[in-house]
Amino acid sequence: MLFAPSGTITGMNLQGIHERYGGVLKIFKKKNCSLAQAMKGFDVPRSTICDYSGMCELKIIDTEEYYSVVQQERGTKGNALIKNIELRCWEALSGHRAQSNKLKEEGKLFPFYPNENSFAGK
Repeated sequence: MLFAPSGTITGMNLQGIHERYGGVLKIFKKKNCSLAQAMKGFDVPRSTICDYSGMCELKIIDTEEYYSVVQQERGTKGNALIKNIELRCWEALSGHRAQSNKLKEEGKLFPFYPNENSFAGK
Protein backbone atom coordinates (compact mmCIF):
# COMPACT_ATOMS: atom_id res chain seq x y z
CA MET A 1 0.00 0.00 0.00
CA LEU A 2 1.44 3.34 -1.02
CA PHE A 3 -0.66 5.64 1.13
CA ALA A 4 -3.22 5.20 3.87
CA PRO A 5 -5.56 8.22 4.14
CA SER A 6 -6.18 9.37 7.66
CA GLY A 7 -9.42 10.09 9.42
CA THR A 8 -12.89 8.69 9.38
CA ILE A 9 -15.13 9.58 6.48
CA THR A 10 -18.33 11.22 7.64
CA GLY A 11 -20.62 14.01 6.49
CA MET A 12 -18.41 16.31 8.53
CA ASN A 13 -15.05 14.98 7.30
CA LEU A 14 -14.94 14.28 3.59
CA GLN A 15 -11.20 14.75 3.15
CA GLY A 16 -10.55 10.99 3.16
CA ILE A 17 -12.72 10.54 0.08
CA HIS A 18 -10.83 13.26 -1.78
CA GLU A 19 -7.46 11.84 -0.73
CA ARG A 20 -8.45 8.40 -2.01
CA TYR A 21 -9.75 9.73 -5.33
CA GLY A 22 -6.58 11.78 -5.85
CA GLY A 23 -4.30 8.92 -4.84
CA VAL A 24 -5.94 6.40 -7.14
CA LEU A 25 -5.95 8.94 -10.01
CA LYS A 26 -2.23 9.58 -9.48
CA ILE A 27 -1.41 5.85 -9.66
CA PHE A 28 -3.77 5.40 -12.61
CA LYS A 29 -1.97 8.11 -14.59
CA LYS A 30 1.59 7.39 -13.45
CA LYS A 31 1.48 3.65 -14.06
CA ASN A 32 -0.96 3.82 -16.98
CA CYS A 33 -2.81 0.87 -15.47
CA SER A 34 -6.41 -0.17 -15.03
CA LEU A 35 -8.64 1.39 -12.41
CA ALA A 36 -8.72 -1.93 -10.55
CA GLN A 37 -4.91 -2.03 -10.40
CA ALA A 38 -4.73 1.60 -9.27
CA MET A 39 -7.27 0.98 -6.50
CA LYS A 40 -5.37 -2.10 -5.39
CA GLY A 41 -2.11 -0.10 -5.33
CA PHE A 42 -3.75 2.52 -3.15
CA ASP A 43 -5.72 -0.05 -1.12
CA VAL A 44 -9.08 1.55 -1.92
CA PRO A 45 -12.34 -0.33 -2.44
CA ARG A 46 -14.03 0.21 -5.80
CA SER A 47 -17.10 1.62 -4.10
CA THR A 48 -15.11 4.63 -2.85
CA ILE A 49 -14.39 5.80 -6.38
CA CYS A 50 -17.73 4.80 -7.89
CA ASP A 51 -19.96 5.99 -5.06
CA TYR A 52 -18.26 9.32 -4.38
CA SER A 53 -16.84 10.45 -7.70
CA GLY A 54 -19.42 13.26 -7.93
CA MET A 55 -18.08 14.94 -4.79
CA CYS A 56 -14.49 14.55 -5.88
CA GLU A 57 -15.04 15.81 -9.38
CA LEU A 58 -17.12 18.81 -8.33
CA LYS A 59 -14.40 19.81 -5.86
CA ILE A 60 -11.81 19.66 -8.66
CA ILE A 61 -14.01 21.43 -11.22
CA ASP A 62 -15.51 24.13 -8.99
CA THR A 63 -14.21 24.19 -5.44
CA GLU A 64 -16.40 27.11 -4.41
CA GLU A 65 -19.57 25.41 -5.60
CA TYR A 66 -18.49 22.15 -3.92
CA TYR A 67 -18.12 23.87 -0.54
CA SER A 68 -21.44 25.65 -1.06
CA VAL A 69 -23.19 22.34 -1.75
CA VAL A 70 -21.62 20.70 1.32
CA GLN A 71 -22.49 23.65 3.55
CA GLN A 72 -26.09 23.77 2.31
CA GLU A 73 -26.51 20.05 2.83
CA ARG A 74 -25.07 20.21 6.33
CA GLY A 75 -27.56 22.95 7.15
CA THR A 76 -27.99 24.38 10.60
CA LYS A 77 -27.48 21.07 12.38
CA GLY A 78 -23.93 20.80 11.12
CA ASN A 79 -24.17 17.24 9.85
CA ALA A 80 -25.25 15.51 6.68
CA LEU A 81 -25.47 12.11 5.09
CA ILE A 82 -22.63 11.53 2.65
CA LYS A 83 -25.08 10.10 0.12
CA ASN A 84 -27.11 13.32 0.18
CA ILE A 85 -23.98 15.40 -0.40
CA GLU A 86 -23.03 13.11 -3.29
CA LEU A 87 -26.47 13.47 -4.90
CA ARG A 88 -26.33 17.27 -4.63
CA CYS A 89 -22.85 17.24 -6.18
CA TRP A 90 -24.14 15.19 -9.13
CA GLU A 91 -26.88 17.76 -9.62
CA ALA A 92 -24.30 20.55 -9.60
CA LEU A 93 -22.05 18.68 -12.04
CA SER A 94 -24.75 18.72 -14.70
CA GLY A 95 -23.85 22.35 -15.34
CA HIS A 96 -20.16 21.52 -15.82
CA ARG A 97 -20.22 18.90 -18.59
CA ALA A 98 -17.90 20.76 -20.97
CA GLN A 99 -15.36 21.48 -18.24
CA SER A 100 -15.60 17.91 -16.99
CA ASN A 101 -14.85 16.54 -20.46
CA LYS A 102 -11.89 18.91 -20.84
CA LEU A 103 -10.39 17.88 -17.48
CA LYS A 104 -10.85 14.21 -18.37
CA GLU A 105 -8.89 14.74 -21.58
CA GLU A 106 -6.16 16.49 -19.56
CA GLY A 107 -5.96 13.56 -17.12
CA LYS A 108 -7.17 15.59 -14.14
CA LEU A 109 -10.28 13.42 -13.73
CA PHE A 110 -10.94 9.76 -14.41
CA PRO A 111 -11.88 9.47 -18.09
CA PHE A 112 -14.96 7.34 -17.43
CA TYR A 113 -16.68 8.98 -14.44
CA PRO A 114 -19.19 10.50 -14.61
CA ASN A 115 -20.96 9.29 -17.71
CA GLU A 116 -24.09 10.75 -19.28
CA ASN A 117 -26.34 8.43 -17.21
CA SER A 118 -24.78 9.78 -14.04
CA PHE A 119 -25.83 13.33 -14.90
CA ALA A 120 -29.41 12.16 -15.20
CA GLY A 121 -29.38 11.36 -11.48
CA LYS A 122 -28.04 8.53 -9.40
